[in-house]
Amino acid sequence: MGSRGSFLESGGFSTPARWHTIDYVDGIKVLAPKDPKASMNLPERSNTPGTSYLLYRKNGDFDQLRVFGENRMPQFDIDYGVHDGKKSLHVHYFTDGKRDKHPDILHPGNTLYEKYKTLFKGVK
Repeated sequence: MGSRGSFLESGGFSTPARWHTIDYVDGIKVLAPKDPKASMNLPERSNTPGTSYLLYRKNGDFDQLRVFGENRMPQFDIDYGVHDGKKSLHVHYFTDGKRDKHPDILHPGNTLYEKYKTLFKGVK
């Protein structure tokens, strides 16, 4: 897994790892920051093409899923948080490496919701 911005000649990204794997859910790595005082966020790049990473809050509830493409760049995030004053499960897509600021709300029956619903612990 990579970190913010550093690029290797081999085509991967590398800086000192700021995250560690604390679990696996459905084959997806659950990450946590190595520094307990660090912000809870996921890597912006991945050294493994086509991988995904999960982040759960300290109470064990789902926070974020980031899915990477074969180019090791993020394709989309599924977040559980507040948008427009309302807490929701929603997806942000990435275009040219930039995260869309206007998410789509996910509901049971949506393709992405159904694909990843086993990850959404604590989502109401």
